[in-house]
Amino acid sequence: MNKKNQNWKIISNNFDTLLSSENSVDVLKNGFLMLAIMGRFSTQQSGDEHAVLSVNRMKLEKERLKNEGKLRASKNLESISENERPFEIPDSWCWVRLKDIVYLLGDGLHGTPVYTPKGEYFFVNGNNLQDGKIVIKDGTKTVSAEEANKHKKDLNDRTMFVSINGTIGNVAFYNNEKIILGKSACYFNLGREFLKEYLKLVFDSPYFLSYANKSVSGTTIMNLSLFSMNNFPVPLPPLVEQSRIVQKVNEISAICEELKLQIGASNILQRKVADALVEQVLT
Repeated sequence: MNKKNQNWKIISNNFDTLLSSENSVDVLKNGFLMLAIMGRFSTQQSGDEHAVLSVNRMKLEKERLKNEGKLRASKNLESISENERPFEIPDSWCWVRLKDIVYLLGDGLHGTPVYTPKGEYFFVNGNNLQDGKIVIKDGTKTVSAEEANKHKKDLNDRTMFVSINGTIGNVAFYNNEKIILGKSACYFNLGREFLKEYLKLVFDSPYFLSYANKSVSGTTIMNLSLFSMNNFPVPLPPLVEQSRIVQKVNEISAICEELKLQIGASNILQRKVADALVEQVLT
């Protein structure tokens, strides 16, 4: 029996022990995320277009928009060096900086808006971003439509938000919510040849958190700069494979959530039995 099969036999024989807590399930899920963004979790098909072709079309589109005055010119970034690539990816994939697959990237308001009780628009920050959605909490403050218009950003159906101050890596998609954005979150508009759902997996993965931890500044409150976000190296599959990866990860995530529910129910039962035994002893 080879080493790989031996390792799997050990894991399979102790699966119930390894998945003995909700935290262990989260560790397993993170492992699957890493395999997914490394290309180990999906099949590469010969008919798939190489990912670099989508990136090249994006470059041409951005140049056209710059020439028409619809997109601001910005400094080109250096190509991704071998040292910046933390793992190998399939031949049909490519490494690309986040800036190269988005039209613009910025952050929210640096300062405090004029609040209006029961205003039409919510002032959201990184802590309002949760698992792909903008969550309006009880303490979320509001502003008037006039105040919101002063701080309006160019948001659309391709807009993603990522928290970059304090808690790093919360992600949400924009869905026409009436909001203005605070500085603890950045926003960017993703090109149409790239899946938001796939990019969310990359941000959810331990890989992004590792990159962020190496790039953050600040001692009491961590801050990830827009420069670091623009420079973030993304492992990019062909578009059709992005879709396959998202589907696979969603299936695995559903299984993981079911496992956590079962573990939670088991823990409740164990506590009830323990409480009953303690009560017997005391009486």
